[in-house]
Amino acid sequence: MHPESGFTLLEVMVAFVIAALASLVLYQVAFNASAQTLTAARYQEALARAQSRLAALGPLTPLQPGRTSGDDGGGFSWEMSIAPAQSNGQITLYAVRLTERFGGRAVTLATQRVAPTP
Repeated sequence: MHPESGFTLLEVMVAFVIAALASLVLYQVAFNASAQTLTAARYQEALARAQSRLAALGPLTPLQPGRTSGDDGGGFSWEMSIAPAQSNGQITLYAVRLTERFGGRAVTLATQRVAPTP
């Protein structure tokens, strides 16, 4: 007599459940990775927009203390504050802070600029 060879229905079902759980875990890992990649790309875009806006404040741009803000499009908005930090009467050192917001997140850059005292 030969013993029966093959798998029982229970063994096949257990293998199927294990494979389904492994597939679910792999799907979640792939989904999280793609979401993090999208967030990183949005951070990179916000950083580029903020750097561009600060670069637009060239050496010949008159600086006015205060706050300004606007919509950058594509779900991005910005806010810039300019405040005098030090002055010697002729030249003023301004603290410039720019925040670029997107989807509940933000990138903030801060710098200092020198300009003639108004």
